[in-house]
Order: sequence, then C-alpha cells, then structure tokens
Amino acid sequence: MLSADRTLGRLARWLRLCGLDVTFDPAIGGADLLHQARREGRIALTRDKRLRTAKDVVFVESGLVREQLAQVLTQLHLDPSAAALTRCPRCNSVLQSVQRETVMTRVPPFVYASHEVLSECAGCGHLYWPATHCRRILAELAALSHA
Repeated sequence: MLSADRTLGRLARWLRLCGLDVTFDPAIGGADLLHQARREGRIALTRDKRLRTAKDVVFVESGLVREQLAQVLTQLHLDPSAAALTRCPRCNSVLQSVQRETVMTRVPPFVYASHEVLSECAGCGHLYWPATHCRRILAELAALSHA
C-alpha cells in the first residue's frame, strides 16, 4: 500500500496499472502526505527533499515516469505484472468482471461485438476492455521486469 504526493500523479497511475493500491490526492503533499500515509499504514512516495530521510518514505529521484516506476518497483521489490490491470488507474478501486450484456448501452458497438467480458470499476463505474493499449502496457511492464 502506497501514497503518492501531488508531484507523482503519473507514477500513481502506472503503479495502479501494476495492480498496486496507491492513493493520490493532488491537494496533499509534504508533511500532510506523510501523516496520512502513516495513519493508513502506507509507504509514502515523494519528491519532497525534506522527507527523504524518513524510514517509511521512498524518495523518488527522477522526474521521468519510467525511471520513477523502475525505481519504486526495484526499491520495494514489487512485481509489476503480478496483478496488472486489476485496479482502476483513475480512482484506485478494484476492477470487477462484467458480462457485456449488462453494460451493452455503455460501450461502443464494436466493443460489444468483439469482447465477451469487460471490467467495471467498483468505485467510479468506468468500463475497461482488453484493447490494443493493454498489450502495450503489459509489454512496458514486462520490459521493466527484465531491466
């Protein structure tokens, strides 16, 4: 369980794509982030140099999201593909499989025709399906695993 500070929104999204539980609130940073993370039993991810010596903080070195992702996964010994694409990258909720008939009016006709099972976010209701971008995401995560 992780908490990302306001400067790490893209990293939070990518970690969620890895299936990791990552809170992110763009209004919270610094000491407030650290206090909230500690209350929730999370590790804080930050670029705030004032927090870098805290034992329950991962100080993220790079400004580039790929390097940030590689650093966090390596430093915390996390497998980026173990639970990939099981969380909503928008709100962090767990995705649930749904039959296409139940969401027929909420997806484009080509999606309905070509996918038997879709995923729905339990939190925000957003729908997901295995489109071509999923293959690219999984390839990116696989490349991180072998780096």
